[in-house]
Amino acid sequence: MKQSEIKEKHSALSSKYDRLGKNLVEAISSFLIDEGIPFVSVNYRIKTFDSFFEKIDRKNYKIPFEEIEDFCGLRIICYYASDITKIESIIKRELNELNSEDKADSLGLKEFAYRSVHKIAKIKDDWTATPNYRGLNDLKIEIQIRTILMHAWAEIEHKLNYKSDAQVPSTFQRKLFRLSAKFEEADEQFEELRNGINDYRKTIIEKTNIENRFDVHQDFNLDSFTAFLNYHFPESQPIDESRIDSAFEILEKHNIGFEDLEMAIKKTKPFVKEISKDLIDSGYGNDLSRMPTEFIGFATHVTKLRNYDSTLPEWKRIVNKWVILIK
Repeated sequence: MKQSEIKEKHSALSSKYDRLGKNLVEAISSFLIDEGIPFVSVNYRIKTFDSFFEKIDRKNYKIPFEEIEDFCGLRIICYYASDITKIESIIKRELNELNSEDKADSLGLKEFAYRSVHKIAKIKDDWTATPNYRGLNDLKIEIQIRTILMHAWAEIEHKLNYKSDAQVPSTFQRKLFRLSAKFEEADEQFEELRNGINDYRKTIIEKTNIENRFDVHQDFNLDSFTAFLNYHFPESQPIDESRIDSAFEILEKHNIGFEDLEMAIKKTKPFVKEISKDLIDSGYGNDLSRMPTEFIGFATHVTKLRNYDSTLPEWKRIVNKWVILIK
């Protein structure tokens, strides 16, 4: 094919690939959310004509629109290496997977090239029943799956413009090998850290359930505070994480620990519905009976564990009322 013919066909196909990329970004993001897999981003790009034509020339392709499989490339960046396997399972289940390659498998012991899983896939024919995917089932798409650290290394490698260790001046090879190993080790350690944190959280919950009480003498941190809230306010789960963060920071700033909180809750929780009604009637916008972190704030004010001079007037009026009622 002549360059002009290739360019014309590339232009004609770009809009179809663009539609495929946009729709798959939305679909895959939904799959990840449904499976509870945290991710940094899902995005796509269409290969420019210059890049497309350069690859034809470099690879000496004869039928480029069949041989080039990354006309549209979709990249999934996740946090943890073990999630890559989960994402691979989703791709295999939901799409028509044509080819799969783990780039790490092809690296020698002393090579520093980036690690990433690459797949070539098509949408399944039954997807075309949806108008968004009509006419797109013959298009191939390359899917890359990386952790955020794999992605960071790939970006740095791209900036350095070295495609293999053989291209690197010997003066810098050792440093690059060491850096590559550190990135890989960091991926492993983040995985271990996540697993350790999850085990720690489970231990707190299990101990609380077995003893049917919360150990107020344990370390006061965000995870134990979350478990404390879930134990005392099980009907309010799940509790908004940003509110838990904010409440924890305030309590920690005022040196308020679990023993103080147990005392404050014991005194005020029997009256939570009345307190909440008083606040709403007074003009306060939130229902404390449904918001454990705000109830904790009210309880620490009523029991004078911290000052409330700078809070809203309606809040102060109700606090002052219940300071007298709760002895």
